[in-house]
Amino acid sequence: MRPDPGRWWRLLAVSIGVVLVVAVAVAVVQEPRVSSQASPPKPASAGGSLPAAMAPPTAQPSSPAKSPAATVSAVKTATHLSAGWGVDISWPQCGPLGMPAVQPGFVIVGINGGRPFTDNVCLSREVSYARTRTGVAAYLNIDAPRSGDASAYGAKVALDGLARVQRAGLSLPVLWLDVEVLNHWSTSGAVNVAVINGALRALEQRGVTAGIYSSQAMWRQITGDAGLNVPVWLATSVTDYRQLPSYCDSGLGGRAADMTQYVAYDGRQLVDVDVLCQKAIPAVVNEFAAGRD
Repeated sequence: MRPDPGRWWRLLAVSIGVVLVVAVAVAVVQEPRVSSQASPPKPASAGGSLPAAMAPPTAQPSSPAKSPAATVSAVKTATHLSAGWGVDISWPQCGPLGMPAVQPGFVIVGINGGRPFTDNVCLSREVSYARTRTGVAAYLNIDAPRSGDASAYGAKVALDGLARVQRAGLSLPVLWLDVEVLNHWSTSGAVNVAVINGALRALEQRGVTAGIYSSQAMWRQITGDAGLNVPVWLATSVTDYRQLPSYCDSGLGGRAADMTQYVAYDGRQLVDVDVLCQKAIPAVVNEFAAGRD
């Protein structure tokens, strides 16, 4: 999930992913409220423990989510997960250590190589691994152009990512947009918001639900803390999952999180661990494609 494989310290950085679906007539991300010079969270150190499996939520949401996911055909969404936590993987797992030495309930795969228009060279292998779990999702990195139409650029990035998802043979209810400072962004929050909204609209027009994957500090720095009304996957710098509930409530841009992330150590390597927010269950389960039964 981190852009440059040559920079090993990015394995310590909190990953971030983003993709959202927005009604064409209504912008999902509002204009920046305030400017911010906030720095991204410091990389978490090894430590912490993996969360125990929660009872698999088997019930469907009591009412259909108001999301384009319901209109997407040929997508088999998950109705249960074997655990309420999972991992996200991308190009860093192409190395000799490979997949995390844990048994997650779900897996979220980074579609590109840490930057827009790049390849995750072990995508096929990672998709195969993800399908061995009970839930599958994906994210793609997004950034801002150095010149030109920001909205059109955002749409181009999103559609390139969607094409990569389709080539990988995935049919997903949600695609997450990874918004992080390790990629290039404008000093103008308004420009960055235009990029993100361009990506959201392009995906929505193709019936794809999207969500935002970022940390609170990075979201403030990049967008000026723009308001959100789309799903949130929140990255944190904590190393103990018991600290996550408060982050679920605070979320991003005034919206509570569906899922949070922390960094753990599995005995061999640092692992990005993603934990479903209790208040979002069972609806959040449907944000994953079904893996193995």
